[in-house]
Amino acid sequence: MKRFLVALGIVMAMCFSIVPNAAFAASAYQTPFSVSITYQNVGSAVATVNVSFFAENNGTAQNFSAGTLAAGASASLSVGTAITSGSFKGSAVLSSDQPVIATIVQLDATGGVKNRPLSNGFGAADGAAKQLVATVLKNQFSSSTIFSVQNTESSAVNVTVKYYAIGASTPTATAGVNNLPAGAAKYFDVGTIAQLPNGFNGSAVVTAVLSSNPSTAAKIVATVNELSTTDGGSKSFEGTSQSGAKVFMPSALCNAFGGQSTAYAVQNAGTSSVTFNVRYKQTGKADLIDGPYTIGAGGKQSISGCNKLPAGGNGSAIIESTTTSGQLVAVGKVTGANITSAFLGVVQGNGSAKVALPYVRWASDSNVNQDQRTSIAIQNIGSAAATNVTVKFIDRNGVVKGTHTIGTIAAGAKTSSNPSLGNALDACGRFGIYGDGCASAQFGGGAIVTADSGAQLAVIVRIYTGSPILAGEDYNGINVQ
Repeated sequence: MKRFLVALGIVMAMCFSIVPNAAFAASAYQTPFSVSITYQNVGSAVATVNVSFFAENNGTAQNFSAGTLAAGASASLSVGTAITSGSFKGSAVLSSDQPVIATIVQLDATGGVKNRPLSNGFGAADGAAKQLVATVLKNQFSSSTIFSVQNTESSAVNVTVKYYAIGASTPTATAGVNNLPAGAAKYFDVGTIAQLPNGFNGSAVVTAVLSSNPSTAAKIVATVNELSTTDGGSKSFEGTSQSGAKVFMPSALCNAFGGQSTAYAVQNAGTSSVTFNVRYKQTGKADLIDGPYTIGAGGKQSISGCNKLPAGGNGSAIIESTTTSGQLVAVGKVTGANITSAFLGVVQGNGSAKVALPYVRWASDSNVNQDQRTSIAIQNIGSAAATNVTVKFIDRNGVVKGTHTIGTIAAGAKTSSNPSLGNALDACGRFGIYGDGCASAQFGGGAIVTADSGAQLAVIVRIYTGSPILAGEDYNGINVQ
């Protein structure tokens, strides 16, 4: 039986009686989001899927049978369907007899917050004794951070969180929780941590040990939300245990596509200072170098793409240590043109020749301002060309509706895809959206990106609404072994 872990990233409203009115929902930080778990069967046979829900800091499971899912297919489970007793704040574990991946979709049922924060669940290999959160804010840039830490062990763990301000190598504050039950999560609302000053801008290092034997390291995972305290701006990303001398960022922008720009939060996961540059790559143009920057142990540096990219610049970036060593972590953020988005940078060597995307949609032209569309950025982070690159768009029944044949992506280069380019649209001009008379009544669809064996692909997926864009958020494609 395979298990997939899902930290449900914020307080979730499960019935309309506790959904706030539109005025209250104007601040994403105060909005109780509803959550849908969008999951995909990346195995070769029909999967039987079960979900165990755990309330915060509670080891008693609430079990739900999600039924079966065809090979390759994607489906969505509203947490309100599984838990009908009222509000819920906690975590979940997906179990299946086939490998299943998942992306968490958060939404405000009132429509006050138009953006839908996106983050991924975790496989067993993602758990680690140290998780890194590259950016943490307390009432800074009109935003505050809420993150959850989930116990992936089979017994209770003790969790410690150390918060580092920009430029600091010693923690500003330390927090934690003891005896966190197996499968359960603990939430840390940075906006309410008294030991952190108002306006805090930094990062966090999260560690765990077994409660029964504090000398033994324990495995955890983390999910992060960065939420506006003044409007509907909202984004989500994962904590990570992966760090390295090179981190690849498939999206690098400066006032492109109507005003979208990127910024990177870079964290030093090592025990000594590290110096690095940011190398921007644009098709047909010379590389642009920003830096060097130096970060102390545990510290963070924020870098704007417009420091070096010209207005209208669109490409990718590599955050690289000036030596062959270094333990860097990076989160990319996209703002402007109604986009509030975050994605996790991909550390060198952690790409894949097969990447799954459980949440893919393409709204019809008539419904583009209410439903979602998907744009897929694919970067080759390997040292050799990636060949025979294709994107297969697969519906909720596991049927391939279309294939985008890309061919070769040069080392370091980036290309884009979407369901329209893959000729995957139905007669109504949609993908992953179903209903008689072209209505939007049911949802479910994903994609698989593949290349020849040995390729190192990194994929970022943009889910957006509107033309022009009304809201948009990113998530990372998930490697399939």
